[in-house]
Amino acid sequence: MDRQKELQEIEERQLTSVMNKTKWEELRRAVANTFLFEPPYQIKYVLEDTPDPEFLSKTAYESGDWDDGFPYPTSSIEWIRLRPKVLVYKGAIVEPDVCDMTDELISILTKERIPFIQDNEMIQIFGYVRDTGIFEPKLDA
Repeated sequence: MDRQKELQEIEERQLTSVMNKTKWEELRRAVANTFLFEPPYQIKYVLEDTPDPEFLSKTAYESGDWDDGFPYPTSSIEWIRLRPKVLVYKGAIVEPDVCDMTDELISILTKERIPFIQDNEMIQIFGYVRDTGIFEPKLDA
C-alpha cells in the first residue's frame, strides 16, 4: 500500500491513530499464543471502502490466521472486528460446540491496554478513529 496516500486519507478524514506497530504485535502474539481456535476477524484498511471479508459469518467454523496470515503493515489497518464465538464441529451428525473466547479476549485487550468496543457479539479494535470518545464508558440515564 502507498503510505503517502494513506497519510493523506488519514488527514482528510481527520483520523487519530490509537494503535501502533507494537500494540498490534502484542495483540497478534497474545491471541496466537492463547487460543486453540483463533477468533475470525474482518479487517478494514484506511484506503479500502469495504472490509475483508465483506461479511463476518456468525456460523462459520473457521478461525482467523493470527500467525503468518496476520495483515502487515499494521499501519494500514483502520479497524479489525472479531467474532469471539466459534463453532467447533466434531462430526457430521453431532451438533457443534460453541467456543466462547469473549472473556479471554477482553482480558487480553485490557491487559495490553488496547482500546476496543464491544457491540452485540463482536469486538472491534481500531487503528484509527475520528472520535476517541467512542471508548468512553456509556452511562445509563
